[in-house]
Amino acid sequence: MKIKINGCEIEDYHLSNKELYDIVNSDTDEITAEQRDFLTKKLCERFKSQCCPRDGETEANVFARQFGDYVNGKCGYNYYKTAELLAKDHRYLQQEMFKICLEYIKILAENAENGRFDARNEWACTASKHMIDGLKMADYPY
Repeated sequence: MKIKINGCEIEDYHLSNKELYDIVNSDTDEITAEQRDFLTKKLCERFKSQCCPRDGETEANVFARQFGDYVNGKCGYNYYKTAELLAKDHRYLQQEMFKICLEYIKILAENAENGRFDARNEWACTASKHMIDGLKMADYPY
């Protein structure tokens, strides 16, 4: 559906979730009640699709899917800023997040050992193997 916003016609699928939310909750006369209802349903559909478990999924599946989506297009390659924000979270949660990161590194290291990588993730697997090897050499519990 095309929506007229600020004099420009925009297809609903080009609108971000934030833009949809802002339009639905605005007092603008630019959209009709029918369009507002349509956009509200679209926002609910997106929420269900992006944030709710699908058949057989766990909350961990939902998080992994959302994190992948974030890295795939929403972080803007600003890895430092994302990491910095995570490091400002509650100290207990930082420890728990690190456990997930370490498990991820261990899995990628196993992939490197078993040749389960290609050119797209070779650096991540190889770097992970070096990290885990370094922890083993230092006799550091991991």
